[in-house]
Amino acid sequence: MADRLRILWVGAGLLLLVFVPAYLFTLTPGYGILRDGTSLVVGRDFLNIWMYGRAAWEIGPERYYDMDTYLAALGPIVGGGYPGQLWSYPPVAMLVAAPFGLMPYLPALVLWTLCGTVCFAVSLRLWLRDYRVVALLLASPAALLGIMSGQFALFAAAIILAVLRWREERPWLAGALVGLLLVKPQLALLFPILFIATGSWRAFVAAGLSSLALVALVALLWGVDIWQIYVQTGIANQSLVLSDPDHLAGPFMATLFMNLRVVGVAVPLASAMQMALAILAAALVWLHFRHRPAATDLSANLIFLACAVSATPYMLSYDTLSFAAMAVLVLAGGQGRIAPLSVYFLPLLQLVAGMVGLPGPGLIPIAIALHSGASKKNCVIH
Repeated sequence: MADRLRILWVGAGLLLLVFVPAYLFTLTPGYGILRDGTSLVVGRDFLNIWMYGRAAWEIGPERYYDMDTYLAALGPIVGGGYPGQLWSYPPVAMLVAAPFGLMPYLPALVLWTLCGTVCFAVSLRLWLRDYRVVALLLASPAALLGIMSGQFALFAAAIILAVLRWREERPWLAGALVGLLLVKPQLALLFPILFIATGSWRAFVAAGLSSLALVALVALLWGVDIWQIYVQTGIANQSLVLSDPDHLAGPFMATLFMNLRVVGVAVPLASAMQMALAILAAALVWLHFRHRPAATDLSANLIFLACAVSATPYMLSYDTLSFAAMAVLVLAGGQGRIAPLSVYFLPLLQLVAGMVGLPGPGLIPIAIALHSGASKKNCVIH
């Protein structure tokens, strides 16, 4: 295994030696919270999560879906003139963030990062006991970007890996975990197809029940109107990122839609091509999983995650962490070289391509799905 992973270790080592010191060097005192070289606070995206946590203890948190109201609330915390933040997560995020909202920002960020790291490491050990692989993935570009951004990415990857591992052995638990992905529902788009194709009806029902329970709990705590306001305003806020190819997210989205937008393709055409790709991805999941591969079949799970990345226009680089994890597990299991390497370094490939305005990385996941499906090679853990 060590020989097959050596090139990843070299790449991860160089990334740590260059990226981490370079990022730390950019940190400067801000208005109460350290800022990085982009003038954003440390743990930039966690600022939103932390604000969701604070709002969870307030009356009328739905008002923050109005961008002017949210930015006004940020002012006393980060100072005037702060770059725009979007309050666009589904209201379920408040359930997850509430405990962290009771703490000052930096201690909350540290605890959030530690909890995410532990959850991700535990989920990996469901697949492989080698701590070196866990360390390798924590040093991956997707993980480092997720940690730097204070993102939900580590938690999401942990949930996805656990669902895939437990869909046969513990279907009720696996399905229930899917409900937690309502924080980022685009990550769960293809799970219903997977469950139906494999006849995992208990997991399918559990996913539906857990999702409905979380939706109902949010409505009970903060009122039914919060869901209506989210649909009307929150989703629209999030779509601003997709409609603006010059936005910061452009270099960080390895999706066909954003690749096309970066080179100037109009939204209607880019949307149509993304929809066609999503249909292809869903069809591949159905065609492959109707044969009911084992939950421990790494190659099958790699196909699923490749299709999951391809199916949505909104998939930031750190959200590909579960995809990278499965690719490394496949590589460690003795299958392939080029495909796992391209997945592991996909965030860097997208960053470089996005910065110079070149499309392409958004097609890597579907290419891997098509190639893996055609090869029909199984890589199963024991």
